[in-house]
Amino acid sequence: MTTIILTIIGILLAAAAALMVIFYGGDAFNSGSVGAQANTLQNAGTNVIAAVQLYRADTGVEPKAEADLTTAGPSGTYLKEAPALPTSATPLYVADSVTTPTKLVSYHVSGVDTAVCARVNKNLKLTGTVTLDSGKMGCAGNVFFASL
Repeated sequence: MTTIILTIIGILLAAAAALMVIFYGGDAFNSGSVGAQANTLQNAGTNVIAAVQLYRADTGVEPKAEADLTTAGPSGTYLKEAPALPTSATPLYVADSVTTPTKLVSYHVSGVDTAVCARVNKNLKLTGTVTLDSGKMGCAGNVFFASL
């Protein structure tokens, strides 16, 4: 009889522990995911900025399109592969002119989750309203940007 009572108490304790993990651990998992996506965007922006700077140093001219960064140069390929991004995000390189671009001016990633955007700005210590291309890096609305 004692064994049955102890077994029932053990099962109840295990069930209570499982419920606590689900309710309290779920928030930690979600915030960790948001933080990881924000860091992924920031790393992508930093990689593109570094590729542009290396291209400038090697060639002495400004890159005009994404293709300039993915071709081989004196230091090798500046950007060997597209930066990793969250699944819903779409990258875009912005040039100073659509018809005859003279240089790339910004790297944008659209489709960024609002919570991830807020975390990017928090990581970068940006306060107030952030507008597109208003600084070196940030997130405005649902668009991440890195000025080149």
